[in-house]
Amino acid sequence: MSRSQRLTFLAIAAAIAMAAVVLLTASGGDDEEPAATGATATATPSATEEPGATATETPTPTPTAEAQPPLLTEGKVTKLRFEQGETARFRVRADTTDEVHVHGYDLMKDIEPGRTVAFSFKADITGIFEIELEDAQEQIGQLRVDP
Repeated sequence: MSRSQRLTFLAIAAAIAMAAVVLLTASGGDDEEPAATGATATATPSATEEPGATATETPTPTPTAEAQPPLLTEGKVTKLRFEQGETARFRVRADTTDEVHVHGYDLMKDIEPGRTVAFSFKADITGIFEIELEDAQEQIGQLRVDP
């Protein structure tokens, strides 16, 4: 490919790019959100690239996993602290069949060996409360709700 052909291709690509910018900016101005199309970008070689050149794609960012609520287990007392009005969230796992009891809030859930139960409730009562495996009479957590 000669130098003049490359320059011609470059000029054509620049004209197309300018036309696209003009069309995109001219069609703006309405208050509607654009609909999601679900289309994904693909890398295509430009007119200025040498034949046989390979295009590289921009890596897609990996979504950040949400943090799991704290896990309460037998054998230790996990301290949880929330502000009044927040949503208290935690999980409990036990080795035996039992009942998890959040004192003060009078929340109770049955738990099976090796299973995890999740708690999520509005922390609207201030104070320090025991979280207990009721049948084993073992404290596994301390819930503190500050005003």
